[in-house]
Amino acid sequence: MNYVTIDFETAYLGKGSACALAISTSNGETIIDEWYHFIKPYSMRFDLNNVRINGIYPDMVENEPTFPYYFVDIYKRLEGQIVFAHNARFDMSVLADALALYDLPEIPFFYGDTVAIARKLWKNLSNHKLNTVAAYLHFNFTHHQAMEDAYACEWIVRQALKETGTITVEDMMNELNLPLKAFSIKKFSLSKN
Repeated sequence: MNYVTIDFETAYLGKGSACALAISTSNGETIIDEWYHFIKPYSMRFDLNNVRINGIYPDMVENEPTFPYYFVDIYKRLEGQIVFAHNARFDMSVLADALALYDLPEIPFFYGDTVAIARKLWKNLSNHKLNTVAAYLHFNFTHHQAMEDAYACEWIVRQALKETGTITVEDMMNELNLPLKAFSIKKFSLSKN
């Protein structure tokens, strides 16, 4: 029973803004595959607030490939998988926008949101931000670094499996009465530009 966690970092709020992507695959006990790359954003626009949050500056990505270069690697890691992200709507929107912008095919997979999982299992927390949930679960990481965020997300899923006493992520999501949704480009739109 493998599952995948992903995290995007963005240069600004808009289509083609992905500047880093991390993908982690877990078997529920250990991470069995990890993939991380900087991505040159479509327009090379950078919002200072995004730079302040994720620490990714234009000169760090200006010579990196654009999203289509990585598409085959991304596709093979997500196809047919159950994918989790913290605040999944954001990451799914970034992915959908990149696929649409570059006219790339849709990737068939189902996804779940670790924010929703945390809200069901750890209701007593003051909020359910990634750093808050990770701290509660005794997971140390560097927030807003894509690979680290993907690891933290994986840890949340792993702890949720233990807490619910389930073996598969499908059973865990059923136990929590949370949906696994089919990814679709049509469902998401981060912005017009």
